[in-house]
Amino acid sequence: MKKLIIAALLCTGAWAQAQDSTTSTLQFGREATEAPPRGLLPFIGLGGGYTGYDNAVNQDVEGTPSTIKLLGSWYLESPFVFDIGYGVNNQQFTHTTAMDTGSTEGALEFAARWRTANRWQMGVVGNQFFNQGQNYASSQADAQFVGLQVLKEWNMSQAWLARIGARAMSETSNTGNYVGMYLVDLQIGWNPTAYRTSVRSTAAEETPTEDLVAEEEFISEPARPVAQAQPEPILNDVAMSSLIAGSQNIKFNSSQVALSGADQQKMQRLAKALDENSELFERVEVRGYTDSSGSDQINERISQGRADTVASALERYGLDSSKVSAVGRGSENSLGSKSADRRAELVFIGVKDEAALREALSSIE
Repeated sequence: MKKLIIAALLCTGAWAQAQDSTTSTLQFGREATEAPPRGLLPFIGLGGGYTGYDNAVNQDVEGTPSTIKLLGSWYLESPFVFDIGYGVNNQQFTHTTAMDTGSTEGALEFAARWRTANRWQMGVVGNQFFNQGQNYASSQADAQFVGLQVLKEWNMSQAWLARIGARAMSETSNTGNYVGMYLVDLQIGWNPTAYRTSVRSTAAEETPTEDLVAEEEFISEPARPVAQAQPEPILNDVAMSSLIAGSQNIKFNSSQVALSGADQQKMQRLAKALDENSELFERVEVRGYTDSSGSDQINERISQGRADTVASALERYGLDSSKVSAVGRGSENSLGSKSADRRAELVFIGVKDEAALREALSSIE
């Protein structure tokens, strides 16, 4: 009976310890991704400048316009961005012969711009100023202007963007004489893709400090033999360049984290092949690198951004996010030239069948 009571106490303690060791919590947080702007972003646009004319007949239009608008800026995967917005336009007239000393009405804006690798934007812009036609010598109630716009974009912080530049527009609804508007633009926006939610599981484990009773005190019979654990197969880490004949690393322009169009298509084909053969590997690790021209802090940030960009593309094109990780390696592991060092590499962790994985990726160029 004594042996049974001691055994019951030990079993109860072991069960309680097992319950404590499996207690876990999920911690949610935010981490920076350095992802380039994608999708629809909100901007506030401010502008100010000069309205001029080329004929004394239209001298009444001369003045200083100023605008404030709320813009929706749509960043495409391709190097284009489109704006649509609404706000107000105020014109203060210079000549006393003008019908009004000032006029304020609603304004609608459209724009389409091409983005360069160093974050310049150039394209066309159009404005419609409601109920201001008579103030701009227009042939109709609304005044319409179309012209060219140039902006330079940069990050004020991780999530806040700024664009500054200028535009030159000509009135298309005028009565025959030239009316031009020239503005300096300042636009401030927010990039919601700059951060992503991270989830981490934490588990509390406790280890016993002492054994209450030695096992031999209550076990009178020899213990049963325990089946020997089977060794797990050895899993390999294999770089994509070792699996695909002629495979080249993903290249980036200096200080940039955006993928080229060709690499976007490559990621689409690769994600599909990996999703269909996800049982052949545990996960794929994207490693971002930079050249040695910047400081260590800047290189760490850019390399992490490049790794995150490639990982996000794989997830977007169908690969499960649990199978992808991203890590920035800065300027380590140089390949001998700066252009080659600005790269991202894919390494497959825990490859279970290297030959089968090579066969599955044989169609990727």
